[in-house]
Amino acid sequence: MRRLPLAGLVAALGLAACTDASRVPTAPDAARSAAGAPAAERVTAAARWNQRTRAIIGRQRASSNAAARIFALVSVAQYDAVIAAEDAKARGLHPSVAGAAGTASAAVLARLYPAEQAFLDAQLAEDAAYFPTLPSERDADFVAGAAVGRTVGAAVLAYAATDGSNARWDGTSKAGPGFWTPGSLPPQDASWGDVRPWLMTSGDQFRAPAPPAVGSPEFLADLAEVRDFSDHPTDERLRIARYWASEYGPGGPAGFFGDYAAALVTRQHLDERRAARVLAVLHMAIMDASIGCYESKYEYWYLRPYQADAAIATPVGRPNFPSYPSAHSCLSSAAAGVLAALFPAAADDLHAMVEEAGVSRIYAGLHFRFEITAGQQLGYAVAALALRLAPDGHRPIPLD
Repeated sequence: MRRLPLAGLVAALGLAACTDASRVPTAPDAARSAAGAPAAERVTAAARWNQRTRAIIGRQRASSNAAARIFALVSVAQYDAVIAAEDAKARGLHPSVAGAAGTASAAVLARLYPAEQAFLDAQLAEDAAYFPTLPSERDADFVAGAAVGRTVGAAVLAYAATDGSNARWDGTSKAGPGFWTPGSLPPQDASWGDVRPWLMTSGDQFRAPAPPAVGSPEFLADLAEVRDFSDHPTDERLRIARYWASEYGPGGPAGFFGDYAAALVTRQHLDERRAARVLAVLHMAIMDASIGCYESKYEYWYLRPYQADAAIATPVGRPNFPSYPSAHSCLSSAAAGVLAALFPAAADDLHAMVEEAGVSRIYAGLHFRFEITAGQQLGYAVAALALRLAPDGHRPIPLD
């Protein structure tokens, strides 16, 4: 797959002056070709604030799971703010939908990252100068839209305060043959499977099936594959392993596929509500996939390949959480499942990314192939649920 920095898209979204050049998001240029190239792109606040969220996450070094939660909170706030602003228009008022989406985003981010307040204020001022110049916003009241956004942002933050994401783990590690052995630090995100999902009924709704028994023929075959890749590294395999480990930019799969989605909605000239809905459905699915994935991880406490064979090399580091299923596969397939349904022309590229992200973890010595398969099954199941249950038409995302 070819990949290019989205420098042109970043400029189109009005972010050239506000993103750290060392953190310019990257994504496959397939987003451009799949979406086509209309004569005039429709820039939305939802797409701009998705990019800004990734810039903040990059600076603040949020983990993949924390990033998934942040993107979901921001995108839900955007969507619900747009719906609220449109409802006000139906009552004869004229709040700006862009002002509502942007201010709701900033309200959520300011609470999560108070140190970013100056950055957020600067971006809101840029929006206030930019959006009223667009034909679709010339008759709208940006200040009134901002007031709507602050109200919705506060509601989303109140919802977030009770989601259980800050719960401390007080369990004990499983010990014995076949179990993953943590390092000197406590297991990472051991309570994540208990976080409240957006769409699933519980973290175990799509629990992965029990993995192969250690020493079984399937286990030994997949262990031999990992060992063979480790014994015979190639420049291409190492490039793929490193790319999907960290070089694809900050924010984990949520950051990467959020950029891809922002490119698609911008190139497809979607209006504010449709753009915000794409990002909200995408990020709710990724967040729920992360919850389901970690519920399975800590249900099974499955060992890593390098714990079964000490000769296996791990060129991109060793995660401090159990192996089964693969989180990269859980989250990337959830994202691809949503976006492929919403943008069918991009489906082949999206599914190819899922496959490459999956095999990258085998190249890295971190996962067995059966863990990739289980992660993809979980992620695609969450995507199907998100597409079926996510609000459409003119209904907000419920916060109860």
